[in-house]
Amino acid sequence: MIDVYLSYTPQDRERAEEVRRILLAQGHRPWVDPQPADGLSWHAGKEAAIQAADALVLLLTAAATDSVAVTYEWSLAIGSGVPVFALVDGAENEHPRLQLAHRYERAYFADENHFWDHFVADFKQLAAASRQAAPPVASTATDIDRSVMPEEPGYWLVMRRGPLLNQLFRLEREVVNIGRDLANDIVIRDAQVSRYHLRLTLQGQEYTVEDLDSSNGTRVNGAQISGRVALKDGDLIALGDAIVLTYDLVYLD
Repeated sequence: MIDVYLSYTPQDRERAEEVRRILLAQGHRPWVDPQPADGLSWHAGKEAAIQAADALVLLLTAAATDSVAVTYEWSLAIGSGVPVFALVDGAENEHPRLQLAHRYERAYFADENHFWDHFVADFKQLAAASRQAAPPVASTATDIDRSVMPEEPGYWLVMRRGPLLNQLFRLEREVVNIGRDLANDIVIRDAQVSRYHLRLTLQGQEYTVEDLDSSNGTRVNGAQISGRVALKDGDLIALGDAIVLTYDLVYLD
């Protein structure tokens, strides 16, 4: 299952609905803005949806190449590391940066069904490969640089590998959710991280961790977890193959 942001202009709404139905039929989760805008109209919800997506599918038509909003959407995706899949149909004067996208030219196929069969098969394979392209995760304590450590008493997570390197997160709630979606307590915007990836729960004097049926799984000290696992000081928590957090305790003197 792939979370998809569908980028299109109001003129291409009917085509976008067709693409949405095709993606749904393949078991993916397309996000379609109910009120796409041209010009300079923009809102934070779109940005969050793009950065939380596994892939962006772009309807690249003549209208789309002239749209400021659509251009912002696909360029934000590329800048955020979200793979872009361009369905090209009559587009002219494309931006050179779109050469970074996976391209599917409608004009190259005499039959509509063949075009969609090709796209659907390619999309599933390439989007999954893009999410797994990050380097292997460290699995032992000796692989981790612990030069940055929390100093104030409490429960902490420290990002040892990932987009927020050496960021310290103090755990102050009984339940802490981690994932790509902005609704989480700790937001990690990485393609390896699911929208709602894992949950920490304070039980007595220790936190436990559980995976929330994430796409790429959660490991503690290299072992894939199932159910709730109690954490100990210094444990390594890996989200997929790219993100490593350490669980660090600082005690009162």
